[in-house]
Amino acid sequence: MNKAVHITIFCVMVVFSVKGETQTQPTASPDYDPIHWAYSSFFGTGWYRIKDSRSVFVLRIPPRQTLRESFIDDAGERRIGIEIRYPLSVGLHDLADLGDLIENDNFGTISFVPGVELEIPITPRWYLRPFANFGWGTEFESGESAWIYYAGVKSRYTIPAGKNEWSLLNSLYYAGFTPDNGRSDHLAVADLGIEFRQPLSEFTINSKPVDLHWSLMYSFMGNELHFNLPDGSFDPIDDQLEFGLAVSLHDGPFKLWIFNIHQLGLGYRISSSGRFSAVTFSMRSWFTK
Repeated sequence: MNKAVHITIFCVMVVFSVKGETQTQPTASPDYDPIHWAYSSFFGTGWYRIKDSRSVFVLRIPPRQTLRESFIDDAGERRIGIEIRYPLSVGLHDLADLGDLIENDNFGTISFVPGVELEIPITPRWYLRPFANFGWGTEFESGESAWIYYAGVKSRYTIPAGKNEWSLLNSLYYAGFTPDNGRSDHLAVADLGIEFRQPLSEFTINSKPVDLHWSLMYSFMGNELHFNLPDGSFDPIDDQLEFGLAVSLHDGPFKLWIFNIHQLGLGYRISSSGRFSAVTFSMRSWFTK
């Protein structure tokens, strides 16, 4: 695949996210349903907060099974990698007193949404990761349950810079749920970001060299999420910006019991309105390659 094709595909992904910013979204009104607990299964481990409305702590346990490693050699021969994912998410939801809408309450949720993720080498620098997940979740307090799904594709293009490395990150995905009672909903998201890997020559762990990873990611939501507020109104959230910092071993993952931890990182997310914020914890790169 030549450079022109590479550039064309990348530009299409960029235009998708930029175009969404110019679209007019419907004004939030009391006719909207508040965001459903099933969306917490899409989040990573972290603490998520809507000012004066809701706090959610999500613990996501993401075991994976690699069936086949991907590769591409100097002659252009390539093999697609295959990975099975078994993500289990536990959410603790704290709802503030929302007047006549809902009383002050806490409840817990659990969801299991397994899936398949492929790793496709386009060039030695450019990899794609299409994925599809489908599963089920339940809310402990009421016993309400829902079928949950999400699918999409992630892209990573690396640019060497001496000992350092830049990566262009993109993704498009579609997520949704169908509850046993009530209305189904869905969400489309476009991500556009950049990551910088910096080897720390002076710092080691068990005599192994360490890398530092800086990242910045913007996410545009094609469908607004509406959070109910104490005054009975709804606050629409249609984007977020995430700053991340992580460390990893240069030559491979950390070994912890039977688990491979690719990196340890913290992130901070905030919406353009400033009402949504989150502190996240990760044990794996946004994109493995």
